Amino acid sequence: MTDNQVYTEYRDAESFLGVTRAALERHEAANGLMLGLALRLVHEPDAYGSQPYYATVESAAGLRVAALMTPPYKLQVYAPQDRDWAGIGLVAGALLRGGWPVPGVMAHQAVGEAFASIWRARTGASCQIGMQQRIYELRQVAPPHYPAGEFRPAAVEEIDLLRQWARGFYDDCFADGRSERTVAGVEQRIKDGTVFLWVDGLPRSMAARTRPTPHGEALSFVYTPPDQRRKGYASAVVARLSQRVLDDGKLFCTLYTDLSNPTSNSIYQKIGYTPIADVIEIEFEMA
Repeated sequence: MTDNQVYTEYRDAESFLGVTRAALERHEAANGLMLGLALRLVHEPDAYGSQPYYATVESAAGLRVAALMTPPYKLQVYAPQDRDWAGIGLVAGALLRGGWPVPGVMAHQAVGEAFASIWRARTGASCQIGMQQRIYELRQVAPPHYPAGEFRPAAVEEIDLLRQWARGFYDDCFADGRSERTVAGVEQRIKDGTVFLWVDGLPRSMAARTRPTPHGEALSFVYTPPDQRRKGYASAVVARLSQRVLDDGKLFCTLYTDLSNPTSNSIYQKIGYTPIADVIEIEFEMA
C-alpha cells in the first residue's frame, strides 16, 4: 500500500474485468486493446499459451492503474491520471517480486514513459523506443474511389498465400523475424471468417476484424504486397470491412497505425478515421 493505494493481482480475466471494466469502457475506443484482450481471455483463458498477468491499483478515489500482460508480449498499462508514479511503481515492484519477464511496455505515451523510467531505475535495464503508434476511431465511413474488384471473405483454400502476407505484415511492422505467432493467428482468423480480401482477378489486399468490445471492434492485419501498393486496394478493403463492422451493429471501429508511416495514416483519415490517442512501445533489455 502506498498513499492509501492498494495493489491486487488476479488469477483470471473475469475477476480483473470486475474491477477495471467500467473505467476502461469510459474511453472504450482508446482502451480497446486491453479491454478486448481481457474479454477474449474470459472465454479463452489459454489463448496466448501462457498464464496472463492481471493487476490493479486502487484508492478511495477508484481505479488508479490497470496492468495486463500475456507473455511473451509486452506489458500493457492503463492509468487515467497518466504519470501516476506511486501506482505504477506498485505494479513494477510486484512484477519484480513475482519474477515476471517483462520484455517491454505498451501504453499511452505518458504512462509508458513513466513505467519505463521506474523499471529502468529498479532493474538497470536499458530502454529502447519501439514503434510509436496512433489509435484511430471511425463512426461513419467516407467511401473512397473504389478500384476494380470486389470485397469478400478469405477462403481456406487461400491460406498459403495469406501465410506469406501475414509474414509480410509482421515484418513490415516489427522487422524482428519472429512472425510465426502472427502467421498462426491469421490461419485461425481465416477459419473463423474474420479475414477479408479485396480481389481484382487475384487477391490484392487483406484486413481482419479483431478484439470486439461492447460497442466497437478493431481492424488489423492490413496488408498489401509491395507490387500492388498505391492502387487503392488497402483503402478499399479497410473501408468495406469498416462498413461491415458498423452494419453488424457496432458503433465504431478502431485501428492502430505506425506514426512513421505517413501513407497509412493519410489513407485511413480519408475514409473517416480520426486520431484519438497516441501509444508508445518501449523495449527493455536487462543488464
